[in-house]
Amino acid sequence: MYGDIPKPIVKKGLRPSTRATSKTGVRKNLDWLKRNHHKYQGQWVALNEGIFLNASESFVELRRTLKNAGQLDIALFVNLKTDM
Repeated sequence: MYGDIPKPIVKKGLRPSTRATSKTGVRKNLDWLKRNHHKYQGQWVALNEGIFLNASESFVELRRTLKNAGQLDIALFVNLKTDM
């Protein structure tokens, strides 16, 4: 069903989020990725409950933008770069 979405890369040593995501929120994020991932290939995207927050080629820049907007604590970061 979601075979065309790139597989996530799990990095060791990262702290888990302190905020839980509901099953509905996860489903909404997956649905958004299914519909829109091709528009943001090569970038990092930030989502919350299926709502697009922002995107950037640089994770650092995306994080800074979301922090300045007060959205950092609700963001799910997804890397859509294909050359990893």
